[in-house]
Amino acid sequence: MIILIDAYNVMRSTAFADDFDFKILRNQREKFLSLLSEYASRVTHRVIAVFDGAGTGELLSNSENFGNVEILYSSGGESADDVIKKMAAEASNPRNIMVVSSDKEIMYYVKQCGANVVPAGELYSKIRSKSTPLQSDYKDPEYIEKYIKGYEEEKSSRRPKNKKRKAISW
Repeated sequence: MIILIDAYNVMRSTAFADDFDFKILRNQREKFLSLLSEYASRVTHRVIAVFDGAGTGELLSNSENFGNVEILYSSGGESADDVIKKMAAEASNPRNIMVVSSDKEIMYYVKQCGANVVPAGELYSKIRSKSTPLQSDYKDPEYIEKYIKGYEEEKSSRRPKNKKRKAISW
């Protein structure tokens, strides 16, 4: 299994930003990667963190390792979202990929490709608590649909119709 992480999304959409308020992006990124590396050492999965490389003002190589975590940086006019979508679309076995993001566009796209999706908060709670490995428990289509749409479809409040209605005589 490959755990593919929309890294800045996880950092910004979870309590990470509140827990570790750094003024310098590089320091924030390194703290996140150290937590993620601790998590990666406890699992047998390949862990890949994808960051937006363009527009950070830093000279970043396209890929590197941080402990047990592979790091990919987008380049040129490409965003981390594009890299994640491309990896999911081009995977020989997309069911072997678990994408971690709270970006609904990414979640919807990779789900259509056949990959598994886990909300960012789920990963962050795992790396903070140093607990059990992340599981792909979110295979329930209703859960994913509710998470992507942001609401749950209402069930019909009407009684189911009987096959044959009997005539009521007075």
